[in-house]
Amino acid sequence: MRFIWVGVILLLFSCQKSDKIRTGKLVDSTGKRNELTLVIEDSLWNGAVGDSIRQRLAVPLYGNLQDEPLFDLVQYSPKIFNSKARLARNVISFSNNVAYEFWLEKSFYATPQNFFFLRAKSSKDLIQLFHQQADSIISVFKKSELNEELHTISRNKEQDIPQIKKYFACTLKVPSQFKLLSSSNEHFVWLQRDLASGNSNLALFEVPLTAIENTKNTLHNNLLQAIDSMSYRFIKGSRSHSYLFVEDSITPLFEKTKLQDFTTYEIKGDWNVVNDFMYGPFICYAVRDDYYNRYLFLFGFVNNPYKPKRDLIFELEAISKTLNLYE
Repeated sequence: MRFIWVGVILLLFSCQKSDKIRTGKLVDSTGKRNELTLVIEDSLWNGAVGDSIRQRLAVPLYGNLQDEPLFDLVQYSPKIFNSKARLARNVISFSNNVAYEFWLEKSFYATPQNFFFLRAKSSKDLIQLFHQQADSIISVFKKSELNEELHTISRNKEQDIPQIKKYFACTLKVPSQFKLLSSSNEHFVWLQRDLASGNSNLALFEVPLTAIENTKNTLHNNLLQAIDSMSYRFIKGSRSHSYLFVEDSITPLFEKTKLQDFTTYEIKGDWNVVNDFMYGPFICYAVRDDYYNRYLFLFGFVNNPYKPKRDLIFELEAISKTLNLYE
């Protein structure tokens, strides 16, 4: 086993050298957002190996996104993995009947590109190797796709929303497709992007720290109540007495993370509208800001009936992560 891992380390080292040689000579990679290219024999793809891959990489997402997979998978047999397909941004190559190996090449045929290689002596060993490495593979692809989305936002024209800095003492990179739908001097801003069959939305608001951190309720419940309270006041549906609220039939997911250096709670779940037939997924970032004694909320939600929503939520995630509280 020691010999095998030494071999892997040497392969990684040689990859780094080859990357330097290729720098400046590679074409731009291609691929839709959150799309993975899999190079694997048809016999493996249609059997237990393929089932294991789909169970991890194409798992249905949570809540209102449950009909959409984590990634879109495109499979190629090695025989037809041509020069065009090799330009894909995210690639995994599987093979059995060879030595037990796993490594990552950066910018192998194009740039940016993540090209994983998984090799094992049997289908059983290949499945085991994939399960051992699946979390790290997913993490690399997620970070890479988010980075690409952030680059897209930075390259495109941004919308100047002076109310964001005026009300919240921060900046945010907002694509020009988003327009200011409404704002309030009570420190609430609602941005909306029109879609062919709906809209994508981002609302910003703040509440005092004491409204979230107290002994009356749990922190998670207080975060959800803050969303519901502001939505009741400002995010209305198309019908009379209609307003948005967090759907509680599916428990929202919470993850403690960081935006810049600030403790942040990422919340994912579904929203619904009272007295209206509207619902969809949301992603929210609640940023703890000691300097202003507040929680700053960036609440993104998508209304796109019967249409894909995963990549729209992903865009809202990326926009939220351009938050700058130091400007």
